[in-house]
Parts: sequence; C-alpha cells; structure tokens
Amino acid sequence: MTEDNNNLHDFKRILVTGGAGFIGIEMVKQLRALGLEVVVLDLDRQVERCKDHLAKGVDIVKGSILDRGALREAMNGVDAVIHLAAVLGVQNSEQNKLYTIEVNVNGTQNVFECALAHGVKKVTFASSSEVYGEPFETPVKETTPTQGKTVYAVTKMMGEELAKAYHQKYPHLAYTITRYFNTYGPYQVGQFVLTRFIRAAMLGESPIINGDGSQIRSYCFVEDGCRGTIQSTLRKSADGQVYNIGNSSQPWTLLEVAKLVIKLAGKEGQIEPIVDKAFAKGDRNREREIFKRFCDTSKAEKELGLEAKISLEEGIQRIMDVQIPPEDWREIRVKH
Repeated sequence: MTEDNNNLHDFKRILVTGGAGFIGIEMVKQLRALGLEVVVLDLDRQVERCKDHLAKGVDIVKGSILDRGALREAMNGVDAVIHLAAVLGVQNSEQNKLYTIEVNVNGTQNVFECALAHGVKKVTFASSSEVYGEPFETPVKETTPTQGKTVYAVTKMMGEELAKAYHQKYPHLAYTITRYFNTYGPYQVGQFVLTRFIRAAMLGESPIINGDGSQIRSYCFVEDGCRGTIQSTLRKSADGQVYNIGNSSQPWTLLEVAKLVIKLAGKEGQIEPIVDKAFAKGDRNREREIFKRFCDTSKAEKELGLEAKISLEEGIQRIMDVQIPPEDWREIRVKH
C-alpha cells in the first residue's frame, strides 16, 4: 500500500517497552528494517534470555517501567514509544493481582509521565481483546462495548483511559490504541493456549482443552500484528484511533486448533486432545472464560493497510521450525 508522506510522522528514534518479549523482538526487527533507530527497555532477565534474537544496532536499557530512572534513560532523544511492557496471562495476573495493577496501570502512567518530560510526540498503547470480555457481538468491532472479565482486562482498559486522559490534558502528546487478538509466534512462552498446545504436541503429550473445545478465537501471527502496530504508530491519521489487530479471516474452535497442532507435529494417531469440561486444569475458571470472540479488522485494513498474510497453519509450522515453546519465562528450549 502506497503511503502519502504527508500522512507520516517524521519519527527517527522509537522506544519499545517490553522489547525483548516475543512481540517486541519482531517489532524491533521490523522497525530496524525501516531504517529507524530503536531503543529497547526490558527487564534484565528477559534481555539476557532473548538478547541473541534482537536485531543488531539496537540500544538496550535494562529496567522496569516501574523505574522512572530507567524510563528516563530509555526515552532520551526518542520521538515515539510503542508500549508493550505488561504483566501478561490470565492465570498469572489473577494470582498476582496487586502486582499486575502496579505494573500495568502505575507503570503505564510512568510511561506517559516520562514521555511528557522528554518531549515524546506519540505513545502507541498495546491493549488486548480481553477488554471486550464476552462480547455483545461477533465479529468484534472497535465500537463494541468493553466489559473485561479479568484483572488483566481491567488494567488494559485503564491503560486505554490513561492514553486518552493524557492526550486530553496534553494535546501535543498523540496516542494510538491497538487491541491484539490472540497474537502468537516464536519465543512465546507456553502459558498461552496455542503455544501450550504446540509445546505439548512436540513433546508427544496430549493438548489439554479447557472447556468443551467449542470456544471460538482468531489467531494473529506476530509478523502481521507488528506490521499493523508500526503503521498505526507512524501514520498521523491513526492518532487518537483504536484498532483491532488480528486475523479476521480464520476463526477457529479450540478443538480444531488442537487437532491442527497434532497434525502439524506429525502425531496423528498417536495422541488426541484431552477435553477438560470442568476447567480443572485451566488458567481460567468457567466464570472468566470467553466462549466466542473473534475480530473485525476492517478498520485496520482500510486505514493501516493491515493484511493477515500468515495463515494459522503456516504460523504454527514456523514456531515448530524454531523451537519447542518454553514452558514459562524462566526457560527457553531451542530446537536447532
């Protein structure tokens, strides 16, 4: 898609918070490919675990978004911020509610405060489809009312409001909100449903489905999601907008996904999905489960040129070609 240069911000240097996470790694790679200077802010342990996967020529600041000193160092000379850093995962956030609120809300406020202090022109806030809860309509549009079910969702809703509130008081600080729908890719930990299925199948174990498997989702490969996010950051027309970032062309049930993973792992006839209707082994209980949620990305397609190029089959195969997904944030098991 050809872009009118008059619609592009003249950004030269961009900070990616959480830039050593699996989305951040791809985000940094694409930003560098566009010739932009990039700063990564992430925790020491995360940087050490993933530094070999980060693009060359990137400035790295080790620290937390709770540390304003680290943020100030990272924002020196920065034009824009893509704010990915957060406590993730439904189970993880539910078991650590106070810390989740501290990082996802107070940390996000720190990002905006430091952005103001350093003359940053724009912050792109990475939100989540979790803000829709069990949506009133599917496919889900950006105008669908938000009604998060989890503490993670509530903190993301609060982050969105912080972006709007700071712009309201300081109009020179632009923002865009991107709501990710089930983004997945290499280096994502096995705490999330798709990588959990992949990890199990690659280890010869049966993927466990929480619920009856009829829940519907749409999955977006990380490359596609990052392209949309970067365009939402660079385009002036995206200032003040909210975008669903996902793959709206391929809604899948969890049972279909589990069977596909088994097939691609070459384990058909050897293992079968285990259906856990009681949610006994799940990271959600029944009250917090989302049964039908997939995205309408027509706004992002029209305004950002977003195109979900990577099918679920290809995306799963790419993960399998790289590694067995690590079980959690402390472990990485590289296949080759």
